[in-house]
Amino acid sequence: MMTHQTSRAILSTTLLIIALFSSSLCHGKKAGIIYPPDKSFVNKAEIRVVGLSAAQGDSITIQLKNDKGDQGFDMTSTNGAFNQIIPLAPGLNTMSIKGTDSSSLVFLYTKDGGKPPKDFQPFYLHSSTDQTGACEQCHPQAPGGKGTNYLASKQQLSCITQSCHNAIADKKFKHGPYKDRSCIECHNPHGSPFKKFTRKERSALCFTCHTESENMASSGKVVHFPVKQGECTLCHDPHQSDIAYHLKFDSISGLCGSCHSKNMVKYKYMHEPFESGDCNACHSPHVSEVKRLLVEEGTTLCLNCHKEREEEFKRKYVHEPVKKDCSLCHDPHGSETESHLRTQKDKDGKYIRYEQPLKESCLVCHRKLDPEVAKQIEKSSVTHKPVAEGKCTICHTPHSTNFKKQLNTSMQEACFKCHESLKKLIKASKYQHGPVRSDDCAQCHQVHGSEHKKLLRANFTANYSEDFDPKHYELCFNCHNSKVITEKDSKETGFRNGTTNLHYVHVHRATDGRTCMTCHDIHASDRPKHIRSVIPFKKTFTISLDYSKTDTGGGCVVGCHKPRDYDRDKPVVAK
Repeated sequence: MMTHQTSRAILSTTLLIIALFSSSLCHGKKAGIIYPPDKSFVNKAEIRVVGLSAAQGDSITIQLKNDKGDQGFDMTSTNGAFNQIIPLAPGLNTMSIKGTDSSSLVFLYTKDGGKPPKDFQPFYLHSSTDQTGACEQCHPQAPGGKGTNYLASKQQLSCITQSCHNAIADKKFKHGPYKDRSCIECHNPHGSPFKKFTRKERSALCFTCHTESENMASSGKVVHFPVKQGECTLCHDPHQSDIAYHLKFDSISGLCGSCHSKNMVKYKYMHEPFESGDCNACHSPHVSEVKRLLVEEGTTLCLNCHKEREEEFKRKYVHEPVKKDCSLCHDPHGSETESHLRTQKDKDGKYIRYEQPLKESCLVCHRKLDPEVAKQIEKSSVTHKPVAEGKCTICHTPHSTNFKKQLNTSMQEACFKCHESLKKLIKASKYQHGPVRSDDCAQCHQVHGSEHKKLLRANFTANYSEDFDPKHYELCFNCHNSKVITEKDSKETGFRNGTTNLHYVHVHRATDGRTCMTCHDIHASDRPKHIRSVIPFKKTFTISLDYSKTDTGGGCVVGCHKPRDYDRDKPVVAK
């Protein structure tokens, strides 16, 4: 069945179709035509007919019938062979050998590009008709020096001569048949049903010698397009090359780039194999079990070179892209970002350059995976400094870690890297606030960005006195019951005199009420309930606070009121 490409190539000019009713070798008293073969079509108006005769010096007449009438061509065989150039007419050409019972040959030649008969095949001719008639150039003498052995060929027969293929330069890597000047191992000089008059079509010719590769196209899940099409010569030069494996172009990357030009972009930061042109370091050129013809799956492939990372990837918490494929974050060819990180691309598929490429690389995925976090990073009015500067790795490790949230240390220690004075306070204090004690700073703070000062998750007043409004304490109400400050008589708190809620007494004032910050240090303290030892007062001086605790209450000696005691079981009457 003729392919579309073959049809276009052959029928684009003129079309000659040749049908041979007999291509058998002649033995005994019979003569026969060897070339061209039966039922062939060509695009030349003349063709050299080659055949064998029954004896030396036989007179041969080829009779030709076509739309121009009948013609006869007389010749005498030499060394048992004959050849003659026969002019062809558009349409069907029928040839026979006069005086024999040999079947006739039929050729069809058309100028209008019409379709050949169903069973006809293309026949590609050698450009030099003279050479195809010079039998002794290719065929050796018969045993004993009697005539010519047309069943054999001179193996070391070079077509590279001054009169023929003289423009072929000498290159470093030579294909075996070419090196041995044995052109006929691949080509039939008389002509062939295949382009370049090769003996077989496409990869079938290569597999004549390279039998180990014959089943290549069915040996892997992913097959390179040229291999699937049987087009070995799309990548390999069948004669010679300046690079190994007889590859075309001057480098492997040049070869790959001839098809994959969109992927061969020059980036600011290039992956070393890609920059050096060694595509085969990661890709198999023929078949693979892995998509994109990679030699191994995902991260396993990367670890072939980046062995120093192997132990790092065995920690307790592994980043999801690392589990699947490094190329989810890193472009294996290159990018506009250090470490070949992926960022957004423009409409032409090129990476956009960002002032904070690391943050943008993270957001490529996290805009979809964590839209709320992405919103905090990009749109918060109060920003965390590392986030604002695009330095995600100050807190996070992108590969694997022994800490949740891909933190590079515990959450508290991550915060302490910058907040050193707070670290000293917490480490030196006997009592710590619950979130601090459980290493969960994020329980109160929204670490990427917030609409509240100090990156808090909800509203909280940092003043030491404030007109009462429950909104000032929304953050506290995430854990503590709001009745602690909203109900005058409540057993929700231990800070009460009988049933009188002393939190309510302090906080619930129309003007100048006390706040949580007045008496409590929100991170840590040396006193129970995180009670302060001193209270800052209007940024000018401090007030001492001496608090004592009993089993049923306690006492407070402070500069803002007289010494007071309270007892939950036996209410203390103020004097």
